[in-house]
Amino acid sequence: MQIKLVDGTIYPVTRADVTDGRLEIDFTTPTAEKLQKIFTVPGNISNIELLTDAGEKFGELPDWTVYGGVMLNDKIKTVILTKEKDTTAERLARAEADAIAANAAAAAAKELSEDAASQITDLQMALTELYEGMEVQQLSDQEENPVD
Repeated sequence: MQIKLVDGTIYPVTRADVTDGRLEIDFTTPTAEKLQKIFTVPGNISNIELLTDAGEKFGELPDWTVYGGVMLNDKIKTVILTKEKDTTAERLARAEADAIAANAAAAAAKELSEDAASQITDLQMALTELYEGMEVQQLSDQEENPVD
């Protein structure tokens, strides 16, 4: 089995399990120091893809971004990851951001609607002028060629 990180790097692993609310990934290589360097970058581990030995994706592990350390057991190194706590303040900030985005989208839609209405009014005025011009032309034609 292999894992693929956000930056595209692929590492062979012997196990990737969620146990007691934490993600445990077993490695035989690389060193514990290199594993620490790899897994302390939250953006790079925000979505860990699970791959077969042939490189085919069969699952993913999103949001395991808090590095908990490396446990050593003989030649096996186990990386421990947890998820960031979803605090009330974070949820409120997300809700506020969503509300702001929705408000901006509504304002843009209103502006587009006003622009469309203005264009329709302009078209109506142009048609009116065209019809008036046609009527004037017909009247002048009738004056030049009266029908008796």
